[in-house]
Amino acid sequence: MNRFEIEIHLISRTLKFTVACFLFLFTSIIRTTAQTQAVKPEEIILLIGQSNMAGRAALEARDTEIVDNVFLLDSTDRWIPLKNPLNLHSSIRKVKGMQRYNLGYNFSKALSEDGNFSNTGLVVNAKGGTNINQWVPGAHFYQEAVRRGTIAAGTNGKVIATFWLQGESNLGDDDPEFKIYFEKLKSIVLGLRAEFENEQMIFIAAELGKERPENDIFKKMLSRLEDEIPHAATVKAKNTSTYDGTHFDHQSLDTLGLRFYKKFKECFQKL
Repeated sequence: MNRFEIEIHLISRTLKFTVACFLFLFTSIIRTTAQTQAVKPEEIILLIGQSNMAGRAALEARDTEIVDNVFLLDSTDRWIPLKNPLNLHSSIRKVKGMQRYNLGYNFSKALSEDGNFSNTGLVVNAKGGTNINQWVPGAHFYQEAVRRGTIAAGTNGKVIATFWLQGESNLGDDDPEFKIYFEKLKSIVLGLRAEFENEQMIFIAAELGKERPENDIFKKMLSRLEDEIPHAATVKAKNTSTYDGTHFDHQSLDTLGLRFYKKFKECFQKL
């Protein structure tokens, strides 16, 4: 075999290898896409609130892992494998670059490892800097939460829980003991239950991490949820920290995600 024939042979082998790799990759993508599009989660969990729910902690290398058996509703209302940043697909979010790590990721990992929730879908629809007045029934953000939750549930699914993390924008309100806030929060809970036709929809709210005297009062107000609203609970922010006085850091979001899972499991077992 002369030099020319050798070169032709090598080129031929290289082309065959390249084509084989391409076909393998293409087939894998098609298979994954088909499997994802066929997924129709029946247990839907809605995550709403402001910046701490959207997630402002920096993403780390380990956060690229896809979570098994938990899916995310994307901006085109399709189910995709759950991967960060979760609030990227919010219909009301701020700019793309602000969407980072949130508590939903570690919650989903714990839920996946649990093994009893194999067909769960998350709808993450938060926006930073928002006031509770923007979330009450009839308001745009509330309507978007209802719209996306309804799409996610489809004909066979159900919104089984809503997670809430909001309040920084209301700490300065002229609202002694945050009584007005509580009534508005209650209206959101009851409104969502009516919209999703699920009177037993679990509602879990997390405390804020802001270090202000008003926050102590705010925490006491949130603690009323478990006493006054059936199937409602509060996640404590004890032993968490922020990186700027307002936004939870990565480790604290992991902690909150795990606490949401434990509280959710506790509420679910009581249904």
